[in-house]
Amino acid sequence: MLILLVLLVLTVAIAFVPGLALFAIVPGILLLAYAVWLALVLAKGETPGGIVRRRGRRGRRGPELLGPGGPDDPDRTTA
Repeated sequence: MLILLVLLVLTVAIAFVPGLALFAIVPGILLLAYAVWLALVLAKGETPGGIVRRRGRRGRRGPELLGPGGPDDPDRTTA
């Protein structure tokens, strides 16, 4: 909810600065997208925090190393 308030204040503040009114479109679109997402999540009967907690670390395997001599090898410059 804090994000919604920050985006709203940012949109209004930028809209009143001469010459920057066009830049108010970006936070306005973000505000609209966030509001739609929040409405859809709440309509499903879930909370945004529940979705994040359920997602967890599923699908993460850790760093994928590129092998000896690759850009992630600390000893690649030693021959």
